[in-house]
Amino acid sequence: MKTSLFHSFDGNRILGRVILATVLLFLFFTQQTKAFSLLGPFENWMTVTNGFMVSPSDLGGPMDITQGYRWNVPVITYAFDQSFIDCFGTNGVAAVEGAIQILNDLPPASQIDLNSYPPNTTANNLAAASASLVDLKSAALFLVLQQLGLAQPTRYAFCLHDFDYSATSNIVTAATILDRNFDPVSFLPTNFVNRFEYTNFTVGDYFEGQFFAMEDVFALDPLTPIYTAVADSGGYFNDGLLPGTFYTRLTFDDVGGLHFLLRTNNFQFEPLLSDVHGTGTNAGSYVNVALRAGIDKITFIRQDYDPLLERAYVPVTNQFADTYLTNNTIMHQQLERIVSTPDIIFTVSNVWNNWGYQSTCTSNWLNNANLAGNPGAPGPGIIRPPINIAFEPNVAATIFTGDFQPENTSSISQVRWGSFDNSTNSPVVYPVEKFQQSVSSAEIDLQINGNDSILAFFSWDSPMLFGKAMAFQTSTNLLDWTTAGIVTNWGLPITWAHNSILPQRFFRVVPSN
Repeated sequence: MKTSLFHSFDGNRILGRVILATVLLFLFFTQQTKAFSLLGPFENWMTVTNGFMVSPSDLGGPMDITQGYRWNVPVITYAFDQSFIDCFGTNGVAAVEGAIQILNDLPPASQIDLNSYPPNTTANNLAAASASLVDLKSAALFLVLQQLGLAQPTRYAFCLHDFDYSATSNIVTAATILDRNFDPVSFLPTNFVNRFEYTNFTVGDYFEGQFFAMEDVFALDPLTPIYTAVADSGGYFNDGLLPGTFYTRLTFDDVGGLHFLLRTNNFQFEPLLSDVHGTGTNAGSYVNVALRAGIDKITFIRQDYDPLLERAYVPVTNQFADTYLTNNTIMHQQLERIVSTPDIIFTVSNVWNNWGYQSTCTSNWLNNANLAGNPGAPGPGIIRPPINIAFEPNVAATIFTGDFQPENTSSISQVRWGSFDNSTNSPVVYPVEKFQQSVSSAEIDLQINGNDSILAFFSWDSPMLFGKAMAFQTSTNLLDWTTAGIVTNWGLPITWAHNSILPQRFFRVVPSN
């Protein structure tokens, strides 16, 4: 659909969102009240300038309903490497396994009753919110859902495919908007997510001489309670739950998406994974590429280290019945898969982003469009391991200051990983003590921004132990110092972003009294 958009804007405005036009779209089936989105490798039109690949959760792009990606083995193995265990300890392992258990508790797709799943599964813990804790279990649940083939449904209710931009007149003249959000019952496009209706407008950024545009989503009725799916990770472009909030289970839409992918009447041309082979009567001969049914049920099994093999993983062997269609006849064969390296490894890494996590992207997923007789299409396909899900020891901290602000003011963003529920138990805070003792200083990254660019960047280590508070101070004469804000060293680099308009400014970090 081409929609005319006319608006001029100041080309010198850097990274400022400009509303180009409000486009209320009522072209969807308003009787549909729920939705899921499917994840797959980026298509050529899914560019940064169209609003894709802009956050750590952008592992791929939203697929059309016939182009989804899924697993075609019934058992997925997972493991925790030593860095995760050292940082998060047994409580962190239990938190992630709690997320895995939610998925393992799902019945086979053929037995799922969607109406038994609620539209809202978000709860709040006030103690965790006051301590700025983000729930590790909920984050893990969202990240694993992505690796099962689900994208963010609210975000992709409207997708900007392309737009026409006039550099001479600084206006966008038209845009193509696609819907990549589907009802779990009818599989038709919809602008609802968990019974909540959305509409959109097009917004743009102008940065370093290039124009960027994207579809923004907002509530059609702001008085209606918002029910986001777990696959949304807290909402459109939120890319993570707010501190103190957590998921208790999957929503109607999450389960609806998994049901669509795994149902036994969803046949797709697929090859087997490379480590799958025949067994029993099929040991010497088995069908590799076939029109396969959905696997129906996926079970996650933990794969541990073998200390006798210098921490090599203990192989996991799974035998299963494969169902495929040939000459309009349902066929079955016995297959076996021996997994030496876990399909999913949870680890700890300095991923250097404000979300605190990073996952393996979809580039390794296998596109089977050629097998389906549709060469050049973006899907459907199968999901292939290996997959790494990496967490920062803590979500990074940022302090924002500026010459246009009063001397003693700042904006500070600093949260930590935690585990909590709706009980009165005190939240568990990460990282564990062993990791804390290894942090002997704080890395400070100072970024000075001008009107249209980064003017300077400095990095230094401040000798502050883990858990110690630091005062971020500025001065114009090296004599009079003003504290802009207090930040605690939780073990990650602290970004200090300062917007500069004065000819001279000095910066320092000292212990906070």
